[in-house]
Amino acid sequence: MQIKKPQLKIGDKTKIKVNINNEEREIVLLYLGGDKYIAFDAYCPHLGCDLEKYGVLIREEIVCQCHFSHFSIKDGKPTKGASKKPLRIYKVTSKGDELTIE
Repeated sequence: MQIKKPQLKIGDKTKIKVNINNEEREIVLLYLGGDKYIAFDAYCPHLGCDLEKYGVLIREEIVCQCHFSHFSIKDGKPTKGASKKPLRIYKVTSKGDELTIE
């Protein structure tokens, strides 16, 4: 899926609706600077907390501050905390003023 790059400052995140493999999903897009973005499901797989509101990036992990589940930004696997389910991570590539989310 391709979208126009949102206007974000480094560290900002936004929730967007996307259609991936004919499935509508809400994801969070986090801007890291330059052409680097991270995208992941908008809700924690533990109890469904909104990661746009409660998710933070700490080093190589997304941390849900509701119950402190930690997820790898590389593959979404839980690294510590309450969640046993992975967080879906999406590949983001940047070209010009558009992002491709897979």
